[in-house]
Amino acid sequence: MASNKDKLLESAQKNLKKKQVAKAIKDYAKIVELDPADARSRQKLAELYVRTNKNAEAYEQYESVAKYFAGNGFYLKAIAIYKQMQRLDPSQISLLNRLAELNEKQGLIGNALTEYRNLVSYYNRNGLIADEINTLEKMRDLDLDNLNVRVRLAESYARNDRKDDGYVELESVLEILTTKGDFDKILRLYKMFLPFYPKNSELQMGLALALYEKEDYSRGVTILENLLKDKPGNPDLLRLLGRGYSDLKEWEKSCETYQSLLDMDPSDLDIRESLIKCEIDSTQYDRALDSLEEWKDTFFKADRLERLKEYYEILREKLVDNSTVFQTLDSIYELTGEGDKLLDIITEQEEKADEVIAEETLSDSLLGITDEEIDDSPLELETTDEDNDSSLDIVEDELVDLQLESSLDSDSADETEGSDAVIELELDDSLDLVQDNDNNNDLKISLDIGEDTAEEPVPEAEHNLQADLEEAEFYIQQGLYAEAEKLCHDILAYEPDCDECSQKLKEIEILVSQVKAAPTVETKSSTVTPMFADSELDFNLDSLKTDEADEKKIFKTDVDEQIAADDLESHYNLGIAYREMGLLDDAISEFEKAEKEPSRYVDCQTLKGLSFLDKNDYERAELMFQQALDSPHLENIQRLNLGYELGLLYERADRSKDALISYQDVFSRDENYRDVADKISELSNTLGGTEDNFQTVTEEKKNRISFL
Repeated sequence: MASNKDKLLESAQKNLKKKQVAKAIKDYAKIVELDPADARSRQKLAELYVRTNKNAEAYEQYESVAKYFAGNGFYLKAIAIYKQMQRLDPSQISLLNRLAELNEKQGLIGNALTEYRNLVSYYNRNGLIADEINTLEKMRDLDLDNLNVRVRLAESYARNDRKDDGYVELESVLEILTTKGDFDKILRLYKMFLPFYPKNSELQMGLALALYEKEDYSRGVTILENLLKDKPGNPDLLRLLGRGYSDLKEWEKSCETYQSLLDMDPSDLDIRESLIKCEIDSTQYDRALDSLEEWKDTFFKADRLERLKEYYEILREKLVDNSTVFQTLDSIYELTGEGDKLLDIITEQEEKADEVIAEETLSDSLLGITDEEIDDSPLELETTDEDNDSSLDIVEDELVDLQLESSLDSDSADETEGSDAVIELELDDSLDLVQDNDNNNDLKISLDIGEDTAEEPVPEAEHNLQADLEEAEFYIQQGLYAEAEKLCHDILAYEPDCDECSQKLKEIEILVSQVKAAPTVETKSSTVTPMFADSELDFNLDSLKTDEADEKKIFKTDVDEQIAADDLESHYNLGIAYREMGLLDDAISEFEKAEKEPSRYVDCQTLKGLSFLDKNDYERAELMFQQALDSPHLENIQRLNLGYELGLLYERADRSKDALISYQDVFSRDENYRDVADKISELSNTLGGTEDNFQTVTEEKKNRISFL
């Protein structure tokens, strides 16, 4: 068999030299028939079928090669073959799933997510809900930190009668965002999901809390007041309302709310402290002092001495003649070891009045002392025997039973009687309460986060040219051309002479034209209206944000973040495999991912340049070569290679003088580099000058060509 195979290989090569492709195809067909495991010959046969427009036959052969590579662990080669098959027949959706699985096995999680994302887009357009959810679940399990995917999955659950699953997913995302303090994203999620869960009080309370965090207390309080009508004794609601009233400086309502909570649980020191603070803030100093004196021993035992000190220091400034404040503060300073402050109090007491309060022990001060026990003699720092023998009197708790006044409920009683309350909330306008008699006592919240959210103006940040250029490059690499173009125009507004920025705008224009010219596969429209348009299928929650120019992006694309964490060397090798297969755009995309590794930056720019050169895109090829030459990591041999490649590029682009300059620069560094001497001689003769003349030309053009 080996002899026959060798003869057939020799025959096929001869036929190809004679450009007799049909005969070569017959030879390779016989070879793979003799040796089905010969993947190289089978791949060559597929390539020949492509050359003769026999795509079906090519697809079949490529499939066998891809399965062979995948089965033997050559995942990168298999990925490249499947990509070639995808070009031959884009309608084969199964290839997306296969590519995703292979990328996952290779550790290219970002690539896998991209393939799954394309698959979800297809399922969504065609109403294949179960397949869409299954794929989203795969994406979630592949990258649990990908919040955009998890939000999309939660939405798909909620839309398709799996609301419990959707709520669990949503709660998990909200918990993560709350930990990060990212309330802009949280507000957008409430806008998205409250229509699915209109009766869920937990979500409505969460919305109110998010509004508090954005300092929109009025609308937060309104939501909670309406919830309180259905749950008048809910302590969580009352806690949030008390906080909201305090932030709105509605002190009476705040104090009443906290007192209602204390009626439910008198031992809650957090609420007790909130009430005291509210009384101080509302200038009810005597009332605050009474509360503090009654509960100071409990606060002390609960390790809240610092808070006690803070409140008594405030009262000392407000109740300057009150001896009780001085007496307790005196003991607090003794406990905290703040001798200087203790002496200040003693001095003030000696200067203020004839009556001097004797120094108390900790137990006397904190647990209360009667007027008869106060010594009228001059203040002494030593305690008397009488003090040591005195008994401790514990102040009995006397709780004031206060009910919420009509201000909490009477205002809304007339509105809710005989009708149901529905809240229509627009985050960019005032909050309106709308009557709705159609539902049976159901409370609903409708959200509309608009574009004109009122925010206080923030001072304009200083411009960072390098950071802005890097961000523009990031947008270009990720295909976010509109964002990149806008950022470049913003850069030129404050740095009009930025050549690099102008070059990026040209690059964006070329890329946008290529995208517009790219063919699309038509699919049958789904009868199901998706939450996201096709253009939003990157699962990026930026689609939920306002379009205000000065507002920052809310979400970055999580897929792109995952790509950055992938094995960059695998991206580099995959790019090489794609380039060998003639998949130039795919190769360039992989090199752009791999270039984030500094040691591969120059190689990636060079290979991108060669790929653009293969596409006859001389302008972008030159740009890539020049970016490589500008790298601080450039080695001498790389400089020679790039200079020579630029010379070849200029020759192909009919820029003979520029080619000569490039070759002369290479020659000046290494006279024996490849055939550079012959190149210079040929171009010198073609241009009709001497070498000396062109040395002068070299000096004149050094300033124009950046790589010299």
